[in-house]
Amino acid sequence: MEDKAVTGTQSIDRACDLLVRILDSQEPQTLTELVSATGLAKGTTSRILNALERAGLLGRGQFGGFEAGPVLNQFAVKGGAYAALVSSVTPAMERIAEQTRETVSLAVVGHAGVDNIAQVAGDYILGSRNWVGESVPRHCSAAGKILMAFAGASAPIELVALTPDTITDQKVLDDHLRQVRERGYAVIRNELEPGLVAIAVPVYDEKGKVLAALSVTGPAERIAPENESRISSLMQRELSRNLRPQHEGAA
Repeated sequence: MEDKAVTGTQSIDRACDLLVRILDSQEPQTLTELVSATGLAKGTTSRILNALERAGLLGRGQFGGFEAGPVLNQFAVKGGAYAALVSSVTPAMERIAEQTRETVSLAVVGHAGVDNIAQVAGDYILGSRNWVGESVPRHCSAAGKILMAFAGASAPIELVALTPDTITDQKVLDDHLRQVRERGYAVIRNELEPGLVAIAVPVYDEKGKVLAALSVTGPAERIAPENESRISSLMQRELSRNLRPQHEGAA
């Protein structure tokens, strides 16, 4: 097939058609599948998809297929589409907060980083702040590392240093994410803020897809390195106890 000159209206129509097809699909759609389904030229399809991805309307799944992007996910959060997810995870979050006495947060992929959508506070007087509604960089947050390692979220183009311990080298980050996948949890220590530690694990749906990241956050003097594995195991155990993923309406 050859690309043909099209009007602005036709380009918009094609972009809308591709976007709707992807949103209606239960699984991420590949470029080949979309070309076959629409009959569009591969070059045209690729350009439209790339434009939608740059705008944040589309994102890439774990295996490279196209799915709803961070902008649409952000609107879904605002519209309450993650209410079922938050409701199903909250009991586990409460038990984890009770046992660790630290703040427990739930985060999803956002347009500019990681968006925190729910939190249960621990009972320490000196605890972590309220992260709900905040967006933090992926490369220096435990939740962000989980979503990059397991959910196909991309790393920032520029790895900005927020502290002297922030990872700013892409190769170092890639090696770090490989270790995250091997051990099943992510840790930051002084990477986002001096003295701040966070440990995160993936939250799966019934098909094994990672929907979100669950993290425990607290000061370094309370969360020692030797406790990281124990806390991650606690989170995984509590999630498995009562998580019944019914991610209704999520983009």
